[in-house]
Amino acid sequence: MSTHTSTRPQVLIHGGGMAGALLAKALAPRLRVTLVDPNDYFEVPMAAPRSVVDPDFAATAIIPFAQALPGVQHVRGALTELRDDGGIVRLQDGREQRLSGDITVLATGSVFSNALVRATAATSAEERKAFYRQYQGRIAQAQRILIVGGGPIGVEVSGEIVERYPDKQLTLLEAGPRLLAGTSEAAAQYATTFLHERGVTILTNERFDSAGNRGDVFAGGGEARTDHGRSLGYDLLIWCIGGKPNTGYMQAHFASVLNAAGRIRVTPELRVAGLERVFALGDITDLDENKMAWHVNGHVKTATHNIRALLAGQAAPKLKAYKPQTGNPKMAVTLGSRHGVVHLPGVGVVRWPALVRMAKSGHMLVPQYRKALGV
Repeated sequence: MSTHTSTRPQVLIHGGGMAGALLAKALAPRLRVTLVDPNDYFEVPMAAPRSVVDPDFAATAIIPFAQALPGVQHVRGALTELRDDGGIVRLQDGREQRLSGDITVLATGSVFSNALVRATAATSAEERKAFYRQYQGRIAQAQRILIVGGGPIGVEVSGEIVERYPDKQLTLLEAGPRLLAGTSEAAAQYATTFLHERGVTILTNERFDSAGNRGDVFAGGGEARTDHGRSLGYDLLIWCIGGKPNTGYMQAHFASVLNAAGRIRVTPELRVAGLERVFALGDITDLDENKMAWHVNGHVKTATHNIRALLAGQAAPKLKAYKPQTGNPKMAVTLGSRHGVVHLPGVGVVRWPALVRMAKSGHMLVPQYRKALGV
């Protein structure tokens, strides 16, 4: 194992997803920033449901770090163990290296059961685009498609498929009592009715007793059995269940700061509990709010201010506190490129196609994040 010997970064960020990439972009003009991520690109995660049916769309949603973060040093690797003296990173070639910075940021996101939402292994931008081209072909060939998970991803993938391939036999399986548990019942009911009217079979309060391999997104057809004794035949099984917090690197030395769900306990300033110079952002935090992408901007804004303040050398830096969006049902869910439903606090449910297209469905927020990254 080698030790990082080049100029010590002022800020070392683990994870190049939304939180990590946006924070790196915000800090790089004033500070030396190193970003650690096994991939060589940033991907707008909200675009994945569109990219699986339209691979050309992925070309704008996938942005190489070299283009998006030209002032940031990128190390292709993954954090495997956080220690007091830094983090052990497994590099792309299999070697291990200890990396440390004046400030460490954990923005490692979630681990998913397959590569549909996020690549599960080190991937290049071109390899990710090729994945979408291959997956679109798999969808086109399948007649009976079974989607597991009625959260935002499962609903959005369903909407994209019924728009592009209206003759497919589509079944959506959700273990809970309704779709879109994280938003209002009115918004969920609109999505349910929309899909049902387009021929989607929706099964709630039902889960698998046995099913195919979650990790192989290109697996062949088969038959799954639910806990209600129902047999569901399929040509393509699409897992859209939520991910788990990617915090295994905390287990060896900092397991005490993890809650029962494996999320990292943070202070109001977004510092890891008990560690004044280690921050945590995004899905991995124990903040009492839905793990939705739109919260990330607030995390990044708070962390940017606090990191700059800590590195300014002041005796008593004034830090800002982040206010969790507890109980906020705000959500924008697309139902193909022309429809969707939005729940806005103080407004309620918005279904007007023109407004929903403008808010998300027409572009899946890709222009917004390309602008934020300066590309």
